[in-house]
Amino acid sequence: MESTTSIWKSCLKYGLIMGLISIVMSVLIYMLDLTFATWIIIPNIIVSIVVLFLLQRSYRDAYENGYISYGKSLGAGMIILVYAAIIVAVYTYLLYKVIDPGLIDKTIAASTAKLEAKGMPESAIDAATKMQAKMLKPAIISLTQVFSTLFMGFLMSLVTSIFISKKGNPLTENE
Repeated sequence: MESTTSIWKSCLKYGLIMGLISIVMSVLIYMLDLTFATWIIIPNIIVSIVVLFLLQRSYRDAYENGYISYGKSLGAGMIILVYAAIIVAVYTYLLYKVIDPGLIDKTIAASTAKLEAKGMPESAIDAATKMQAKMLKPAIISLTQVFSTLFMGFLMSLVTSIFISKKGNPLTENE
């Protein structure tokens, strides 16, 4: 008799791994003072795609006997990302609320400097700064982090699932 494990339960450890790797990357970016560097997004996305690919492949091999449909791979990727997003949101909240409460002011100052560099009028910069100050609260930033992680993760999972999906009948294949 075959025992089946819930996909949510089986993906939990992979989500924890993804979340912890994301936190380590975030801490490195913070410690190297690259928080406001726009170029850091590209290596961050590449690392996330590679990690997601490896975790989905590990899930496929450990729980699906090496075979998985595209849809189930996409679903597993999204479940991994749900867990990771929750973990990263908790970290983000702690970062902005406890670890470095001044980071919100630094964020506003960096965006103000970018607007000034673009030559926006002072009144528009003041309006944008006021709006941003209302939105930049640790809870709102964390919630936004969840949705952006899930959206970007969905796009990444769409791509990685192409390479993870593997059709076949494990009953007829020799091990």
